[in-house]
Amino acid sequence: MQEALVLKVELLKSLRQQRFLSQEDLFNACQQRSLRVSLATIKRAETGKKVSYRTVRELSAFYAVPALSLVLQESADSGQV
Repeated sequence: MQEALVLKVELLKSLRQQRFLSQEDLFNACQQRSLRVSLATIKRAETGKKVSYRTVRELSAFYAVPALSLVLQESADSGQV
């Protein structure tokens, strides 16, 4: 079974905007780095919908931050991490 986590929306948007990236730019940058994150997944994460742990890992790798720093606390507390 695949875990689904809710990420910190404001943090995700801030990290992306600090790099002057649109959601589409982020998608393209992830593709160039062989990170498997779709545009739909980026949109889902930034609107507070659940994403897979793999997505959390991929975004944390892109932004060079710990995976758990992206996860909303309630999501982590539910034993999903």
